[in-house]
Amino acid sequence: MTKKQKTKVDQLREALKAKKEVAAREEGREKPEPEEKGARAEDLGEQIRAAEEEAKSHYDKLLRVMAEFENFKKRMNNERDGLVRYGNEKLLSALLPALDDLDRVLDHISPEASEEAKKIADGVELVRKSLHKTLEKFGLKEVLAQGQKFDPSHHEAVAVVESQAHKPGMVMTVHRKGYHLFDRLLRPAMVTVAKETEKREAKSSEEQQ
Repeated sequence: MTKKQKTKVDQLREALKAKKEVAAREEGREKPEPEEKGARAEDLGEQIRAAEEEAKSHYDKLLRVMAEFENFKKRMNNERDGLVRYGNEKLLSALLPALDDLDRVLDHISPEASEEAKKIADGVELVRKSLHKTLEKFGLKEVLAQGQKFDPSHHEAVAVVESQAHKPGMVMTVHRKGYHLFDRLLRPAMVTVAKETEKREAKSSEEQQ
């Protein structure tokens, strides 16, 4: 059974081959020479290499698109985090003058003030502490200034005064407090900075001589 089937298949193949040869002769075509076969094989190899190069190019483009998409996702995440973290910046900036007013009220209460005035000051202090504590929950932090070395990135010098009680370059007085919103400077502290007195400068000159 299997042999008969194989034989029929072979016969069909031979008949098909003979028919193709007849058709080729009728059309004036000859059987391809070995050189033509080699040329065709070479053309096929070139086509394969071209297809491989094209596939590699598409793969490289895909990698670049994926990398750009990852960078885009990171930027979107950073922007979203920034909006969440610093979204209250304008509101906090608008509330700072209220803190300043409370500070000025407390600064103008002298130790010799009446008991009634001191009670009012205590109430103002409670309000200020409560407000400041609430704003701290949203990232507000006071800039360290009093007694600190002058830092132009966080302090704004409104005056430079000679002082024997302070080292040169140290903050003597804070006129208006500065604040951070998390790690971002919301506004600098307005300060007076100490500088070396003339006596010290003269003494330093004599020591150098």
